[in-house]
Amino acid sequence: MIAIGVETGGPEHKGSAIREALVMAMGVAMRVRDKNYNDGSETWINPIFIVPGSLLNPDFEGYKLGHFSKKEKGLVIQIAVPQTVANGENINSFIGNSLREAVRLAATRFQSKKLSFSSLKAEKIILSIEAQLS
Repeated sequence: MIAIGVETGGPEHKGSAIREALVMAMGVAMRVRDKNYNDGSETWINPIFIVPGSLLNPDFEGYKLGHFSKKEKGLVIQIAVPQTVANGENINSFIGNSLREAVRLAATRFQSKKLSFSSLKAEKIILSIEAQLS
């Protein structure tokens, strides 16, 4: 399962193409995933896209594994959005590719904790997001 988050680094992103695409992706994930995704019965990820801006920039490049909740079985994965993507280049492919990499990273982390993760359910959500974005 996937529950997407967005952190924009400044007010200049209000109405921007990257913010609109990420908000759309959030909505699709919300509609497609199981309603009880975070009840602790199965693992899930919370990829958070961090968009650079005038007030805040990610302090890393690529991906950063964050908090893992044993109770809810959720894992935060921060995704640093490159400035070129924040400026509007290749947004849709960046979102799909980033979510797939987040799923790969999460599956590895969950496996190390002896927990299963449904990459198939995650891929279904990603495909739905990509269809909506195109």
